[in-house]
Amino acid sequence: MSISLKQLEKAIKKSYCRETCHYKFLWDDKSLSDSVGHCRVVSLVVNDYFGGDILYSHVKGNPKWDHYWNRLDNGKEIDFTKDQFPKNVKFVKFKIVSRKEVLSSKRTQKSYRILKKRILKKFKIL
Repeated sequence: MSISLKQLEKAIKKSYCRETCHYKFLWDDKSLSDSVGHCRVVSLVVNDYFGGDILYSHVKGNPKWDHYWNRLDNGKEIDFTKDQFPKNVKFVKFKIVSRKEVLSSKRTQKSYRILKKRILKKFKIL
C-alpha cells in the first residue's frame, strides 16, 4: 500500500491522543494545539514511511523547549508538528539524531507504539 505525505499527515493528526503526547499536562491544556508534545513520535512515524533523517533542535532563547522533525532523502523538510509553536519561532542549529536516540526513553517508546497503532487503524492495516 502506497501512502502519500498528505495521507500520512491526515492520519497522524486524527491519531493524536493523551497517551501519544510526551507531556500529558500539555495535552490537558486545550488552549494548545493537539500537536504539542508529539514531535518525537511523529518524526519516528514519518521516518517509518518515508525514510530520511530525523532532525533535532532547541527553540532559540529557550533551551528547555526542543523539537524533532524530518528531512527526506530528496532534501525536503517535513514538520507536521510545527503548528505547536508561534509562527516566528526560531530554532538553533539542528543536528541529525538516530531513531535509537529518539526512542531512548520508555515514555517515547510507549507513545510511539500507541500512535503507530492508531495510524495503522486509520489506514485499516490492522
